[in-house]
Amino acid sequence: MLLILGGKSRNDCSRLQKVEDSYYHFAMRISRNNLFISITLAIALITSNISLAQSVEFGVDATGDPNAVKVGGGSGFLYSERIVLTVGHVIGAENPGAVPYWEREGVIYNPGIVTIAGQKQYKVKKVLIPSTYTKPDYMNNIINDDNAVVILSEDIPMTKKAVFATEEQMQRFVREKSKVELVGYGITHGSQRPVTTINNRAPHKLTSTLLSPEQVLAFYRQYPNVDWKKINKPGVYGIVQHRELQQSHICDGDSGSMFFVEENNVRYLLGTTGLGLVNNNCPPPETWYGFPSMSWIDPNSKLRDLLKTAEKIVEEDRKREAEEVRLAAELKAKQETEAKAAAELKAKQEADAKAAAELKVRLEAEAMAAAELKAKQEAEAKAAALKKTTITCVKGKLTKKVTAVKPKCPSGYKLKK
Repeated sequence: MLLILGGKSRNDCSRLQKVEDSYYHFAMRISRNNLFISITLAIALITSNISLAQSVEFGVDATGDPNAVKVGGGSGFLYSERIVLTVGHVIGAENPGAVPYWEREGVIYNPGIVTIAGQKQYKVKKVLIPSTYTKPDYMNNIINDDNAVVILSEDIPMTKKAVFATEEQMQRFVREKSKVELVGYGITHGSQRPVTTINNRAPHKLTSTLLSPEQVLAFYRQYPNVDWKKINKPGVYGIVQHRELQQSHICDGDSGSMFFVEENNVRYLLGTTGLGLVNNNCPPPETWYGFPSMSWIDPNSKLRDLLKTAEKIVEEDRKREAEEVRLAAELKAKQETEAKAAAELKAKQEADAKAAAELKVRLEAEAMAAAELKAKQEAEAKAAALKKTTITCVKGKLTKKVTAVKPKCPSGYKLKK
């Protein structure tokens, strides 16, 4: 019997260990700047041989989906304007350089796109991984808290609200056989391998229904090939995928996408991909392992706790940004007030200077006019002082005219009156 765990067979898991061990020794020899490139190349090498992540085979094209986003070579779910939900192994969280790289260089694109060329990039600020996360052991189906939350530095516009479903709602979804959906960015056929980290694939949608924890156990009892040691997550809900009936099935690249039920234009989230017994995804080779695939939903997932932490960080970021905006507005208003006062002072000084200049010109003109008048008067006075006059002097019958500046009659003569 060959049992597939989360899309991995025992042989696949052996190849995974060899590839990752080779990557580890290689990564020790490279510079820090190239660490993430090596990580992503290693992931690409791994996914070319085995299904490190899954995507929707026999799914419906979901281009334009309002929540599905690309996270590296995998998938994620846009939960709110600045929060993307995904899984730890898509981030590569088991590698020490992966989270620092994502927080330094990582970007997320708008939801529902196909190609990334020319698309707006939203910078990653922080990545949250549970402290209890460990590298997935697919051989033994031991998956410990394979969750991640990506926090962005700016808002991605949201058009579809999402909230986590309560367990009461999940129980109702089971009773009502509500349609469960998932939108992922993985491959849709084995011929598309190897999966690369440059994700230009269209998103595709999976549909199924939800099984209760009791129904999960009853489902597995139908199949004698099931290794019950691998049913190691008590209380999980299940989402069956009948690939043998050519119904939608997760495949390479879907890891990080979210299962949800949509009601009244709200998506009620159940959980991420990653848990469960998933087999025969995206052949070739075509193999039947004795039972259909089932993804598991753990109602006690650490993802909800991570989300609360992320929401607090975003709330603090928004408060800080609002305070920065307020302070910037105050500074701008102060600068504008000071600039206005400076402009008014300058205008006053210029007006005063102009008035002073005009006064100076007027005073100078008046002084010049006064000087000219004085000069004229002096000239006139001088001219008057130097002007000769003629008088007539008489002496008996004799008459004599005398012309001088200050004429005087000669001795013996009298001024004729």
